[in-house]
Amino acid sequence: MIYWQLFQTFFIVGLFGFGGGYGATALMQDLIVSERGWLTMKEFADVITVSEMTPGPMGINIASFVGVQMAGIPGTVVSTLSYVLPSAVIVMTLAWFYMKYRQLKGVQQVLKGLQPAVCALIISAAVRLAVNAVWAGHIEFAKTNWPAAAMCVVFLVLLRKKWIAPIPAIFASGAVGAVIYAFLG
Repeated sequence: MIYWQLFQTFFIVGLFGFGGGYGATALMQDLIVSERGWLTMKEFADVITVSEMTPGPMGINIASFVGVQMAGIPGTVVSTLSYVLPSAVIVMTLAWFYMKYRQLKGVQQVLKGLQPAVCALIISAAVRLAVNAVWAGHIEFAKTNWPAAAMCVVFLVLLRKKWIAPIPAIFASGAVGAVIYAFLG
């Protein structure tokens, strides 16, 4: 039963999670945390953090982690393959159509039309993660996690100014967080 649930969940994410891992994050959260209850919101945020740090696409890393948590190695195989299956079929089909009809103006217009929707999905995921990291899920000024908010701003500036690369930023923020939260208890 769990294998079928894993297959359904990650097939849906793979099918409707446009924009890659970031674009699919909101859908994954709804299915994994809210609907299935496989992870808490804090655990899900931790999985995203670890998925960002490990090699490979974030969505596949999340699928693999949830699969192994729910059903061991076979669960990882089912989750990962079901996440990739829709994309593989869609990409192969679209590649064939694109190669055949790429010169048509309508094809170019459709691609430009998809960009705002993908951007909105990514922004939605970012806002959800920020609200969870800084306000523990509900925006209340009194519950603001000021160290997390400050680190978010500092590393955002460092990354945007290209003063630090993403991988060193991840390790540096982990080190800074360890020091700050060690002092805060």
